Amino acid sequence: MKKLLQRILRAIWGGDDVVISGYYGYGSLGDEAVLDSIVGALLEKIPTLKIGVLSAGLSPCGGGQPIRRIRRKNPLAIVWALLRCRLLISGGGSLFQDTTSKRSLFYYTAIIRMAKFFGVQVFVYANGIGPLSSCKRVQTALGYAHVISVRDPDSYYAVLAMGIDSEKVFLGADPVFLLTSGMAAPSGDQKPYFAVSLRTCCNGKIEEETVVRTCKKLKEQGFQPVFVSMQDAFDRQLCLRVCHRCGGVMADKMSVSALVTFLAGAQFVISMRLHCILLAALSGTPAVALSYDCKIDSAMEYLGQYTVLDAFFFTEDMLLGACRAACSRGMEERVRLQRRSGELSHLARKDANIAAGLLTAGDAVKSADSRNPVGAKL
Repeated sequence: MKKLLQRILRAIWGGDDVVISGYYGYGSLGDEAVLDSIVGALLEKIPTLKIGVLSAGLSPCGGGQPIRRIRRKNPLAIVWALLRCRLLISGGGSLFQDTTSKRSLFYYTAIIRMAKFFGVQVFVYANGIGPLSSCKRVQTALGYAHVISVRDPDSYYAVLAMGIDSEKVFLGADPVFLLTSGMAAPSGDQKPYFAVSLRTCCNGKIEEETVVRTCKKLKEQGFQPVFVSMQDAFDRQLCLRVCHRCGGVMADKMSVSALVTFLAGAQFVISMRLHCILLAALSGTPAVALSYDCKIDSAMEYLGQYTVLDAFFFTEDMLLGACRAACSRGMEERVRLQRRSGELSHLARKDANIAAGLLTAGDAVKSADSRNPVGAKL
């Protein structure tokens, strides 16, 4: 009955084939890259697809792709969009966690509940799970999903621990690995540089003075620190302050493609931002992670990188040692990282195949290699 109502509404008033829910429209370069990748992958599979994105006040990205913005804080607009769509993608990022805000967790799970009530298929697409103080709300929401794709093994195990049917849980990869990148060795005609991406956090304060001293020492050794703001609301003031104190350079605001090119030329990256680490790996550039959240540790392990420091407790010697280790691996590490990125791109491509299968056949694509057991060698 619900599907019949949907068909009638779509026939009379039209609607989107897919509605994408996520942290979009807030000026986060990482989340913009995720949305761009998801939209591009879906349109590659089904060029005529109509896509709506639940977004905040800022215009959503999508790399100029034909997408329609739906105001994420307008309940009537959300209900109207879900009533007429065929698939909800709860997509990309760490949507199911309650450390930054319990309200955001309530929001994303409520969207899934609403879609389920209207009879809309739900695909939890390349999500990171946790940290969570309570799993009950997420467990219920994930139970409503037709297919669940997670972006790292830790999230995979977290979903299974909630008692979710393993037949509908897949290990995927972050959608940004679908972006193209050519590996570039650091240029010899300019001063070698390294990228620094910092952010403010609600659960602690970074060892700012230690970062300043470390960057000064690396600069004395011939490496120019270049600071990148991935989301101005959280990053820019901190990056500007540290940049000024250590004599570094503040990078201009750039597009995702420009950021990938910039990271490809860096000797290494010091980053608190997940998607700065992932885009660096896509470019073949090793990272030193300053971890403020379990998602950073999970991503670095998935990439096969182990230079991870606690963002709120590290010394100058620890950071200098990690930077030297990252820099010393040379071209061999760059080749390994890009090869690993290719493997993760293959997994991310499967997520797009699953979404296309839900739209065209009403069920997930379940070929022999659709799922990738966590323990399998990639």
